[in-house]
Amino acid sequence: MVNQPRGENLAISWENDMNMKAMCIFSAVVAGSAAAGVVDFDFEAQAAGGVAGGMMTLNSQGVDVTFSATGLQIRDFGGSFGGAGHVLSSENDAGPITAEFSSGVNFVSFENLINGRYDSEVDIIDGWAYDAADNLVDSFSGSTADFATLSGDIWRVVYQETDPGAGFVMDNFSFRVPAPSAMALLGMGGLMASRRRR
Repeated sequence: MVNQPRGENLAISWENDMNMKAMCIFSAVVAGSAAAGVVDFDFEAQAAGGVAGGMMTLNSQGVDVTFSATGLQIRDFGGSFGGAGHVLSSENDAGPITAEFSSGVNFVSFENLINGRYDSEVDIIDGWAYDAADNLVDSFSGSTADFATLSGDIWRVVYQETDPGAGFVMDNFSFRVPAPSAMALLGMGGLMASRRRR
């Protein structure tokens, strides 16, 4: 076994410690991103009734989300629709409802509680997602029996009922904030170790 100078042993130990910390941070980020099913807004904390100015801003995960629509309102479904409680809707439930994000997200989803629960109504919803430069990054058009989802580099989403005679409501609105890359986190530990050795 070769004996190394004490200072070099300390530097190697410090570098190993930094790499271990970077791996711990990375693991925490991965675990956090796996919890994408967490609901950001169930609208229970908002008072039932019309929203002044047709615009409302809420915050979750450090991101401001501004909802807007003509006749934006919080409706109390009370005991109906499985005791859904408060939901978000537009004046005639047909939309469009827009949600704008203060920073980019990469997944947006909501549950339409009317679909299949109100006289077997089947809602066909159009959804569009836009990036910071207002380029379309994802879209869908279809029945939303469970959750309507969009993905990409999203800064704004718009939802609208295809059939203006029908309507949809929003509940359990969720989004996912992009996690820092694994390489960036691991590189941080190596960079700090190399600076320490100098």
